[in-house]
Amino acid sequence: MNPQSRPIMSPDAALFLPSPYFDNDPIGPKIYFFKNNSFACWDVNEEKLCEGYPKSVRASWPGLQEASPDTKLRAALHVPAWGSFVFFLFENQKELAVWDLQQHRLLDDRLNIDMVLPGGFTDGDFTPVYCELSDRTPVIYAFKGHDYLKWSVGSQWPAQLEAGYPHKTAADWKDGLVLAPRTAVYLEWTTRSNAHSNRKIYYFMGDLYLRWDVPSNTRNYRLDIVAGWKGWPQFD
Repeated sequence: MNPQSRPIMSPDAALFLPSPYFDNDPIGPKIYFFKNNSFACWDVNEEKLCEGYPKSVRASWPGLQEASPDTKLRAALHVPAWGSFVFFLFENQKELAVWDLQQHRLLDDRLNIDMVLPGGFTDGDFTPVYCELSDRTPVIYAFKGHDYLKWSVGSQWPAQLEAGYPHKTAADWKDGLVLAPRTAVYLEWTTRSNAHSNRKIYYFMGDLYLRWDVPSNTRNYRLDIVAGWKGWPQFD
């Protein structure tokens, strides 16, 4: 195979949920990875791909791909304080598609990104990720090029852009990020060491991923996706 035609491993979007979203998924927290026309379910407790995945996005998330035809997903943003809504971002789009987890459906109305993340980057794609800081304060980061933004999160949207941003990514995420990742997801592992923090942000870029420890604000490591996520699937 021509190296230039080899598929890039990074997912288009990643969604963490504290419990399974589909009936046949095993109990416990899950990460749903979206790429192209497929999505996969990662079992956080067992640290492996759930059986039967990848599956079709169109079949399991009806209307989502049709919300922006022939356009890749850019991110899936879920803020627990805001309830059952997931905000899906698409490449080169200024509107969010809103999925209601309780109703298992895409809402009819789209939201302009500024209605949820006001004062953000004015043009081009960016990568948002929800996170809880060392004191459990909820925030949203967004990365674009060499810069990033930070919003504080209340009980309902919109988030509040913090003063003084954007900052240079390389200055604040030392030995970790320089350029914006393709996508990112935050989670708290449930089965790892009690002696260390289990609260991480995973940044995906190309064929690599970066694990960032949130409480210490330090990089743990950077690895190949296929090496670090055993059983990483082939997406359609």
